[in-house]
Amino acid sequence: MFYVFRFALIIEILLSNIVYETGSIVEFFSGHSPSTSYDNWISHVSEGIAEQDYNDYGPTWLDVQTNGFGSYRVIEEGSPTLDYWEDIFINFGDGNLDIVNSLLVDSLDSFFYEVVSFEDTLLNRTFYLLREQLDSSFVDSNQIDNQYDNIIGSFRNGWGLFIISPDASREQVLIQVPHPCDDFIAPYVAMNLFIKTDALGFMINGAGREVKWNQEGTYSNSKSISDPSRYEHTIFQKFQETITAPLFNQNPHIPMVFAIHSFDNLTHYERKSAIIAAGAQNSYTTKPIRDISGEHFDIINFTEEFPITTGQFGNELPLHITDYYEVFYDDFCFYDNGVNHFSIIKASELRGPINGVQMIDLQSKMSEWSVYEPWIHIELDEKPMLFDSLSISNDSLYKRGTYPVGKNNFIILEEYYSPLIEGIKSYIEHWENFQDLTPPDSITMLWASNSDSVNQINLNWNPVYDSNFKSYEIQFDLANNELTDQSPIINFFNDPILQDMRKNNFSIENINNTETWLFRIRAIDYFNNIGTWSTEVSNLLPGHSPPITILDFNDVNITINSMNEDNLNDINFQIDTFNLMPGNNFTFSLYGENWKSIPIDPFPLDSNTVFQVFSKVDSISSIQGIGFSDGEKNIKYSFFGNEQLDIEEWIPVYQGQNNLGEWHSYKLPMGDDWLAWHDSLSDLSDIQFINSSNSSSSTGNIFFSLIRDITSDLNIPPSVSIEYETNIQSRRQIASVQFNPIVSDTDSYSFNYFWDFGDGNSSRSVNPNHDYSILYNYNYKVVLRVEDETGMQGFAEIDINLSDENISDPLTLNFVGDIMMGRRYESPDGIITTQGVNTLFEPTYEILGNSADVTVANLEIVLSNNGTAHPTKTINFRCSPENIEGLIFGGIDIVSLANNHIMDFGIEAMIKTKTILNEANILHSGAGLNTNQAYLPAIKSIKGKSIAFLSSSDRTGQYNNYQPYLNAGENKPGFAYLTPYYLKQQVKSVENLVDFVIIEMHAGSEYSYSPGANYDNYEPPENFENLRYNPASASGYVEDPSIYLEDEDYSWRLDRPQMWDRALRHFAIDEGAEAVIVHHPHIIQGVEIYNEKIIAHSLGNFIFDLNYAETFPSMILHGELSQDNQFLYTITPIYIDDYIPKPAEGELGNYILNYIAHQSKLLDTYVHVNEHLNTAFVINDSTNMARYVLDYYLEDLEWQQAEYHFVSKPIPIPKAGSLSQILSNFDIFQYRLGKELVWMGNFENEGSSLWNLNSNSESLQDSIYRRGSSSISHLRSSISPGNIITNLENKFPYKSHLNHTLHGKIKTENGKNVDLEIRLSENRTSGTIINESLNGSINGDNDWKEYWRNISNYQEVNFFDIVMNSGVPDTGLSKTWFDDVGLIQWDSLRYMESQMINIKHPNNYNYIQFFTSSTPNEQIQIALKNTIIGDLPDLKSIPKCTKNIIAVPGYAHFFDESEGPIGNWLWEFGDNSHSTMRHPSHYFQNPGIYNISLTVVGLNGFSDSKSVTLVAISNNSETYSEGDLNNDGIVNTQDLTLFLSYILGFITLSPEQFIAADFDSNFKIEIYDLFLISDNIN
Repeated sequence: MFYVFRFALIIEILLSNIVYETGSIVEFFSGHSPSTSYDNWISHVSEGIAEQDYNDYGPTWLDVQTNGFGSYRVIEEGSPTLDYWEDIFINFGDGNLDIVNSLLVDSLDSFFYEVVSFEDTLLNRTFYLLREQLDSSFVDSNQIDNQYDNIIGSFRNGWGLFIISPDASREQVLIQVPHPCDDFIAPYVAMNLFIKTDALGFMINGAGREVKWNQEGTYSNSKSISDPSRYEHTIFQKFQETITAPLFNQNPHIPMVFAIHSFDNLTHYERKSAIIAAGAQNSYTTKPIRDISGEHFDIINFTEEFPITTGQFGNELPLHITDYYEVFYDDFCFYDNGVNHFSIIKASELRGPINGVQMIDLQSKMSEWSVYEPWIHIELDEKPMLFDSLSISNDSLYKRGTYPVGKNNFIILEEYYSPLIEGIKSYIEHWENFQDLTPPDSITMLWASNSDSVNQINLNWNPVYDSNFKSYEIQFDLANNELTDQSPIINFFNDPILQDMRKNNFSIENINNTETWLFRIRAIDYFNNIGTWSTEVSNLLPGHSPPITILDFNDVNITINSMNEDNLNDINFQIDTFNLMPGNNFTFSLYGENWKSIPIDPFPLDSNTVFQVFSKVDSISSIQGIGFSDGEKNIKYSFFGNEQLDIEEWIPVYQGQNNLGEWHSYKLPMGDDWLAWHDSLSDLSDIQFINSSNSSSSTGNIFFSLIRDITSDLNIPPSVSIEYETNIQSRRQIASVQFNPIVSDTDSYSFNYFWDFGDGNSSRSVNPNHDYSILYNYNYKVVLRVEDETGMQGFAEIDINLSDENISDPLTLNFVGDIMMGRRYESPDGIITTQGVNTLFEPTYEILGNSADVTVANLEIVLSNNGTAHPTKTINFRCSPENIEGLIFGGIDIVSLANNHIMDFGIEAMIKTKTILNEANILHSGAGLNTNQAYLPAIKSIKGKSIAFLSSSDRTGQYNNYQPYLNAGENKPGFAYLTPYYLKQQVKSVENLVDFVIIEMHAGSEYSYSPGANYDNYEPPENFENLRYNPASASGYVEDPSIYLEDEDYSWRLDRPQMWDRALRHFAIDEGAEAVIVHHPHIIQGVEIYNEKIIAHSLGNFIFDLNYAETFPSMILHGELSQDNQFLYTITPIYIDDYIPKPAEGELGNYILNYIAHQSKLLDTYVHVNEHLNTAFVINDSTNMARYVLDYYLEDLEWQQAEYHFVSKPIPIPKAGSLSQILSNFDIFQYRLGKELVWMGNFENEGSSLWNLNSNSESLQDSIYRRGSSSISHLRSSISPGNIITNLENKFPYKSHLNHTLHGKIKTENGKNVDLEIRLSENRTSGTIINESLNGSINGDNDWKEYWRNISNYQEVNFFDIVMNSGVPDTGLSKTWFDDVGLIQWDSLRYMESQMINIKHPNNYNYIQFFTSSTPNEQIQIALKNTIIGDLPDLKSIPKCTKNIIAVPGYAHFFDESEGPIGNWLWEFGDNSHSTMRHPSHYFQNPGIYNISLTVVGLNGFSDSKSVTLVAISNNSETYSEGDLNNDGIVNTQDLTLFLSYILGFITLSPEQFIAADFDSNFKIEIYDLFLISDNIN
């Protein structure tokens, strides 16, 4: 049978017909080739459109994709066709064309493929081709009227073209093009690369990726099945597998597969020309793309520094390589020209498919840590930005008119990308010719340490960088054996991670670390060069002693006592000799409800004592942990358990931290914790073991093993001092100082240095030399921070005295609240995505980072794209690491990391964040891998002063049972935990090192208005279950279904001011803090001066995407160090407008400041608001502050009759200071005080755009207004589809137990059903429950009028919205204007119980309202007093009118913008009428020129008067031209005579003449008008 088959095969081969052709392979592929059966292969590719304009195919004339031109045959998974083609490709690669031909002949009816031996007469090379025969039934007439564009013949299978160069000098190189249609320049560049590099193979898909897709929903590229990079069962992929398989393991840098793509720069704007990556997820990019060794043997560095030379394409300047390339990488990528290093931009997109078939295939066959990358993904800009900048059109670039479309259309682009091709070629030639004879460097700073597990030892070292690095090799042995050639070696055969050149640590497992071991390490490369062994090190470090075992369970007769009478006879515990801990230690196991105690020999605690407990939990119960007792007192630690514990009884720092079923080490700071809990040290007498299942459905089980005292084996911090020498160079006006650190650290080998020179400069050198200017005779304080390899830090500081007298500018500090640059900011249409991160900081740049020596913030987000979200938290934040640029631009110098979001994406993201901050030289404190790191200070030296910033938080998540909790432990990452004991320890650690200590706390209740208490109670407060909900905890919560949750811990009812928060912050001041800055509540709270130091109880948000209106007001707290060494503080108001913080100006800014002043007075602190400057001054010493009393009267009140009484219209309180006293009036029996809740209701441009203007018929306009310079305008016509409303973008909190008044000013022309409404709802997102409006809608023509209505009380409403509503008129056009719209929230009614009512001040009351039981007397007058603190601006009258020209009879409207302490206003209208209102309206009957006078009365009766001109003209008056005073149609000397006569007082002018004479329209007749008239005389 075999012979029969072989004979048949021979006969078949003899009868086969291999195609032999000559010509140019390039012309066959993309041009004109008469000698081949068909040419311009690219033009015949199968085309299709799944969704119009989804992919870009170039200009329409270049190629219009045609549906149904050609086809594509999908091969299903498991099809024998793929196996058949594997045989074809094996023989094809081996050059067995006869066999290939025979295989193809057998399947010609289905494959339609032929094998071609192609003699290229231009290149003098032979190529083997596998190509599909054309089907002439397909015709592509893209341009009907252009016969030269018609293409006849396409493919039925569309599997592609495959070329082998049998004599190729580069058999390791394969070029591929998976997307020949939409990546329309890729085929031409790829073919050029194939030829230039003399590559082994070329492969290109035969169909566009939209030809076939899965038809599920709408098309996207990920759904394509004719795209071989996304659909794996393809001939295309089989060719790659077959051709590359023999290449692996021939040498380490084989194969190299270049996948060529292209992109359009309209979709991918401002990208560099060539983007090179090793895949979307592979940021560890290595050669040939990037040589991370520093030798720069890579494609980038083999490209010319200026790939495009001057004038090459008409460009005036050459194109630098940094504008030519982008690369995807993780840390750095440089171009080295021998003098400078230029950073190559990091690619943020176009890095290849995440699940690219060919990429995965290749990368799966090599170590991901190899220095050689087999897969090179290249994206080419189809119209590089250079051509856009030169205004070169598509027609010129792609040579319109050249048909049929082929290689000649892309000559310019082939030239443009030739530097890339030459770079690739040069790299390959270098690899072929370069002989690496240099071994890797010897490794330094090897360090060994015992891990928390007894069977593991950790190694750390300084990595070496070698261009051809292969692996680290680690040798180890017991110390008594010494290290020899026979000692065990670990390398990449044991663990591929050791191929990672940048690896600087490794853990050896299954090794008993209670014994002493020796270790050494070396590196080897792929050229068999072997580095020398490092210095030997031991796991027992100098200065350390072995741990002391306190308790183990190897004695099965150990005494075990029951702690609970209920389980005295319980048998669910045992000394377990089967479930052993690694190291063969017996264990103690507990099941069910079990509390056991084991006595130990008395163990005296020291304040530094640290215990280590080994434990494992296989299944969870309610509580699983350990306790320690001295017979009377105890401490209990929880390790696992689903119960939320009382932190008054437990220390839950480790609860839920570790994995089930694994042994873990828990390090417990027994000394510190015992002192913190019991205030004194004791001798421990017994250890308690707990497995409680009381409230759990699972009985659970826990195992314990060794309990050790590891105090003697703890890491030792470095001891640091500084030596220096100063060299004064008078000619250069500098003092050059050479610094030398003196570091002593018995257990460390390597150190990192950070020098702060005190003049704003820093260094990470070991022995830096720094130049100080001596022009200004400053003295400087230098701070050195030294960190060893264990993360322990030591500090030293010295004074550099360059002058006998320290003369310096005041030291200035800025503090802001929470910064969170993720979530909505990074959404596809987010601010960072569309405008860049700097946009967030631009409005405050001048008043924040650019205005202070040190700017401090709370960073409420991790800067990382990596990590896994916290498993139980409901809100997790992270953002792109590139957002660090925003902090740098904004001038942020120091951030606190101690907050409830630093662990949102685990340890990886936290470390990444700290690393990025370090690289940006932004100091940070408050978080780390353990408590030691978390509690470390950030120390800043500036202007001769050193400041320690200490951060901690108590927002652990324990109150929500968000396990694992967020605070750090001795061997657990997290933030520094805020307790009085550890706060005291933090301050103590730096008190002798620095001049000032500033404490940043992340504490308090979210969304609270004042410092509070009881928000974390173990017993939830009344109705708590209605506020919070969390299945994991009876008193935790994730989201009340009625509340829209945007950050955790939200409860808008928990805002009761208590003492708990204040007491802790006072304690911090008492311990030595200069200032306490609090974050977390998201809402600004008051500031407090305590013992002459400041406490900012909440700075609110600064950059945050919350949609809660109460979180939008914010502030910048400025501190300035006075000459007497005391900080003085001011406050600048900020408003977060559409997620961007902006300076709050005008009334909005003063509302914010007065609110802060009011909240501060509740904390016994005075804050003076200077309304003219929009700045608040914190009064450090209230006993010496300036205080003034402003007396004034309220009169001419408007009254409204109610059912049983009369109530006054809400009366605005003068803004000078705060209302402090009401003098009794017998006509008044009740009053109430109110606060405006809508701070942006004047519609001025003051920093807020909170009104929802979302149509062309509603606008903010500046032509008609009642006060200020703008109002809201509505336009409706009789054909409008419906009414129009303008409302708030976000609802405001509403206190239903208080009374409210809706108010606003409205003007209408042909108005219809115009109204002002309040809509009340239960929550932020639900519909309206209650809707109240003004009493009756407004119709017709109405001049400006103020409307108000008291709102009824409603229960179960918590939020409000203000709505301005305009209906559709019966005829014509309707116009409505709204101004000064708002809602007053009233305190409860108060009786006039005495002749003098004192009001606590400062306060933020804006209104007062009176009640009388009888008809009010028209002459009623009420005396009040405002108290003003701080400096006073000068009294200055500034009258304004909305229009200086009115038609009479009619109203004129006036408003006051006067400055200074004003209590009363007197307007005189020039017609014997007057008004005492601040913003009056007056009805004028007769035409005339009216001099409107405003007299403002301030302190002690002092007054100031100014006037404004009002011109009243009759409705039927004539209009005079400018300068034509006699209305004769021309401007001549007669008009000039009239003008002069008026100036000299000889005549008066009519209103019409006045308007004509007022040439500059300032409503004053002045000499300047005379000059203007003179210039216009005919």
